[in-house]
Amino acid sequence: MNKYLGIAIIIVIVAVAAIHGGGISPFIDTMALIFVLGIGIGHALGAKDGESKITRFGDGSIRGGWLGLLMGLVLIAGTDGAAAQMDFAMLMPAMAVALLTPFYGYFFKVISMQLD
Repeated sequence: MNKYLGIAIIIVIVAVAAIHGGGISPFIDTMALIFVLGIGIGHALGAKDGESKITRFGDGSIRGGWLGLLMGLVLIAGTDGAAAQMDFAMLMPAMAVALLTPFYGYFFKVISMQLD
């Protein structure tokens, strides 16, 4: 029972912090979420005998988050606005989305630590 109470507290704290920081919508990006979940699930499926799939999922989520950030930075740096114009009106929203993947990765890792 304490495990699920801990998960609920974690989710509420993160949600309230997001809401007080300006709303929940900047923290939601479907493609970033799918990217991190996909890598986390793929990592969990590679668990050997005796390994916890939940722990593997959490570890894979963190790795997926960092991979997503690196991919996002490469995509941002490769755009015309980044190279020629330094258009911050275009770069900052793209950077915010790129930074969501480590956020999701660590969030899933914290939840998986509670479940394991």
